[in-house]
Amino acid sequence: MPIHSRFVVFITTLSITLPTLFAAEQNTAADVQNDVMDVTLFRGAGNNTWFEVYFNAVPTAGAENVEMQTRDIDLRPERDVTLHVEIYNPNATMPLIITPGGNGDTSGFGSFARNVAAAAPELKVIIYDRRNLGQSEVSFGNEPQMIEEGEDLHVLINRLDVAPVTLYGMSSGGRSNMILASRYPKDVASLVLAPLTGGPLAAARLSEEYFFKYLNSENLTTMDPISDSPITSMEMLSETPLWNAYLERNTPEKQQRFYNADIDVFRAAMKTSGTHIRSTGEQTALGIDDRDLAALEIPATLILHHGSYIDYLHPITNSRAALTLIPNSTMQFAPYLPEILDALLPFVKAHTPMIKE
Repeated sequence: MPIHSRFVVFITTLSITLPTLFAAEQNTAADVQNDVMDVTLFRGAGNNTWFEVYFNAVPTAGAENVEMQTRDIDLRPERDVTLHVEIYNPNATMPLIITPGGNGDTSGFGSFARNVAAAAPELKVIIYDRRNLGQSEVSFGNEPQMIEEGEDLHVLINRLDVAPVTLYGMSSGGRSNMILASRYPKDVASLVLAPLTGGPLAAARLSEEYFFKYLNSENLTTMDPISDSPITSMEMLSETPLWNAYLERNTPEKQQRFYNADIDVFRAAMKTSGTHIRSTGEQTALGIDDRDLAALEIPATLILHHGSYIDYLHPITNSRAALTLIPNSTMQFAPYLPEILDALLPFVKAHTPMIKE
């Protein structure tokens, strides 16, 4: 056979084999471009099959029958904030805490928690609004946002008396959960990252979308500032989409707490949090150093990925890299809810102790 003919055969074979291998590895997940807008998310935030699985999910069979309790849990004196919490299957004895992604809250992601609870009645499925989101109180703090959230979660776990618990973190929720796991490993029975955020593109986009867009002094590269003029009062901040929605859904007491906050404290928090995210763009996971990932003392970590290659906020390569760094970790591709449940439920049941009476 002439050399050029053999070359054509080789290229043809390669073009058939590689897609087949990738499809098998990823359970044939499709690349999805989501253009849905919501004040808690942003266009392109969910370029994957998980968007409809997580956000305003369609109820599965039996989900409407799942019992749910709502609680507002005061974390004082340790933390100056009250968090809104929803508990599905409240009488169950195996705890799973879900931390939403983006600036998401229980109103958008609670339907996913309910679907998980419907699939496993033995799981006490807990989902909550992080500080400054949903129906939780405003409290800006001095540390980067994900560190403040991780510290809040530590106290919340103690208030609920569910340690050690399995933590399920979606994107930004996973970052908060990793901080908690790094600082308080005894709180955590196992960790689920679904998906893991990482890479310089994510660092640039998210540092601006969540934080720097409120600061006109910052040089933005991925978007425009949210206001043409500097935001110099809480009243001006209240007119921006995220905060306007926050105020509309909350009680007069929580609204007043927002207006009583110091705009300079808010601006400092945005600067601190944006700088923190931007500085970790070269690390495997956004917001946490590789050495801290490698030092995690968690019995088991499950990294889930939807399999989409166009999701630049949650690159497959970063999930693979995390797999090599995090001790006792495994990784699975799970593009839709059935595959997520097939991976998640046996993992939770294998690693989560029953709550002691």
